[in-house]
Amino acid sequence: MVFQWLIVASIVGLVATSLVHSLGGEFYLLRPLFKHRGNRVLEHPLARMVLRFAWHVTSISWLVLAVILYALAFDEPHLRAAILGGIGLSFTAVGLFDLIASRGRHIAWPLLLLTGLFALAALNYG
Repeated sequence: MVFQWLIVASIVGLVATSLVHSLGGEFYLLRPLFKHRGNRVLEHPLARMVLRFAWHVTSISWLVLAVILYALAFDEPHLRAAILGGIGLSFTAVGLFDLIASRGRHIAWPLLLLTGLFALAALNYG
């Protein structure tokens, strides 16, 4: 029982950190950073998209870790499915988003998408 409560506390911490990171970072870091002009890198729309994308993908990864911790604590028979499903779904979605948002110009979208698809394939065949 103590084990599960400790994991719940860790999950709450991950979810809270994810939300604060995404929302706080968007409002207090990214938007003010993008308002300033004169930086050649930040003037490029793809660079701005990639920076914002990478910032929020970090938060998504923390949510996937929270799902894995939940499965570890409460759903052990389905631990493999929770891990592969969480990674597969999130990376597939992130890869597709990156492909669409960058119009295929960001180098990472194929790797993100393939990571997700391979994890989903492993779930299917495992």
